[in-house]
Amino acid sequence: MVGEEERTAVLEVLASPQLVHGPRGHAFEEAFAAMLGPGAHATSVSSCTAGLHLTYMHLGIGPGDEVIVPAETHVATAHAVEITGARPVFVDCDRASGNIDVAAIEGALTARTKAISVVHYPGLPVDMQMVNAIARPRRLFVVEDCALAVGASLDGAACGLLGDVGVFSFYPVKHLTTAEGGMVVSRHPDVVASIANIKAFGYDRAPAGRQVPGVYDIGRLGLNYRMNEIAAAIGLEQVKKMKALQLRRNANTAALRRILPGVATATLLTGGRGR
Repeated sequence: MVGEEERTAVLEVLASPQLVHGPRGHAFEEAFAAMLGPGAHATSVSSCTAGLHLTYMHLGIGPGDEVIVPAETHVATAHAVEITGARPVFVDCDRASGNIDVAAIEGALTARTKAISVVHYPGLPVDMQMVNAIARPRRLFVVEDCALAVGASLDGAACGLLGDVGVFSFYPVKHLTTAEGGMVVSRHPDVVASIANIKAFGYDRAPAGRQVPGVYDIGRLGLNYRMNEIAAAIGLEQVKKMKALQLRRNANTAALRRILPGVATATLLTGGRGR
C-alpha cells in the first residue's frame, strides 16, 4: 500500500548526497518509537531476521544455549537462533490463536535455556503477563517477534514493549512496509544502543562523529545489518499513514468475514510471512 508520497520520498533520497548513515534513518526510528508510545527506543535494521540475530548476539547466546520458540511461525524465528549456534526448542501452539501455548513453556525449559521468543501470531498478542511471570524469576530474556504485530497492543501497551525486546518486519505485505527492513525496539535504551552498534560492524563512532573521515576503531564483533535511507524514507511516509492503513486492512477483514463465514478469525488475519 504505497502512494505518491513514498515515491516522492524515494526520489528525494536519490537526489541527495547520502544513501546510508543519513537523517532519514534516525527520523524513522524516532517516528516509529513515538508511534509505540512513551518509553520506547528503536533502531532500524535491514530485516526482522537481522534484528532477531542481533538481539541474540547482544545477549551472547551461542553454542550450548537454548531458546524457546513457537512451533507456529516463519522459519526465521528459529533460524535467528540457529545462526548463533544455539538450539531452538519448539513449543506447540494454542489451537485457538496460533500463538505459543504459554502453559507448555515451563515444561520445555532446561538449565541451558537463555531466552523465550514469542510471536504475536498474526497480530494477536500473546499473554505476556504469563510469559513474563515464567521468565522473570529465572532471569530469562523475553524476545517478542512482532513481524505480524505492527499496531497491535495489549492492556494499553504496544506489542514490542511487553517483553525485553521487540523486533518488527517491514516486508512488502506487512502492515507497514519499507520494501524490506525491520526495527528493534525496547524500553531499555542500553539494549537498543548495543544492538545499534552491532548492526554497524561495532564501530566506536558513527560517520557523523568522526573528525577525520575513515578514522575509527572496531570495539566488538559486528555485522552490516543497517537500513538504508531509501527504505527509511518509505517508512517515514508509512508511519504517517498508519491509521489509514489499519482501517483499510480492517475493511478487508470485514469483507472476508462476510464472504467466508465460519472461517477462524486467526486464519483471516494471517498476512504474508516474509521476514
